[in-house]
Amino acid sequence: MPLFMDVHRNVEGMDAQAAMDAHEMDVEIQGEYGVEYERYWWDEDAGAVFCLFEAPDKEAGEKVHSESHGLTADEIYEVQEGQ
Repeated sequence: MPLFMDVHRNVEGMDAQAAMDAHEMDVEIQGEYGVEYERYWWDEDAGAVFCLFEAPDKEAGEKVHSESHGLTADEIYEVQEGQ
């Protein structure tokens, strides 16, 4: 299954707790769309969040974000994992 990295920019109030809460909301419904959110990172100063997920396509990952918490990504990249 393809691997994707998305970027959310300028998220108001982004901190460790907000990032964890959003990730948990995604995980709760990810199976409905055939998505698996694997990891996430955040930059509190920039209000940025980065999510790594496997999905049939990037639109499936976007649907999970939209339905679970509404924080849709500014960019989504299909990525390959390095060794």
